[in-house]
Amino acid sequence: MELQSRTEQTEMPILVTAAVVFDGEKVLLTRRPDDKRHPGFWEFPGGKVDPGESPEQALCREMREELDVEVRVSGIYEVVFYRYEWGPVLILAYQCELLTDTLRDLGVAEHRWVLPREMVNFNILPADQPIIDRLNT
Repeated sequence: MELQSRTEQTEMPILVTAAVVFDGEKVLLTRRPDDKRHPGFWEFPGGKVDPGESPEQALCREMREELDVEVRVSGIYEVVFYRYEWGPVLILAYQCELLTDTLRDLGVAEHRWVLPREMVNFNILPADQPIIDRLNT
């Protein structure tokens, strides 16, 4: 049995949120900008929780910053722990409802409405795969 280093044992995951937004059977995906980590990858919109924010507040803020929309955050849809080469993340994916009709790509390269079964054709962030798996069950 190999022992983990003290750093690996105590490394806290980054807490991030993700929005699972439906339009009929389609789900909202966004593509990461070229100047961010994992450029060009597709993901569910959302982002890091800042100090002093609840995850729901963070998700609402991120949706405004990324897509210029207001959302109603419902319950947790999925929880994912994933370890990237640069560190671990804990994703709280919430089902959300858009309260705004028009989306504007402010903090994302683009957005698309995609059927869950078509998501295999997109270069999706690995941490988001369990959310897609659930959508396809």
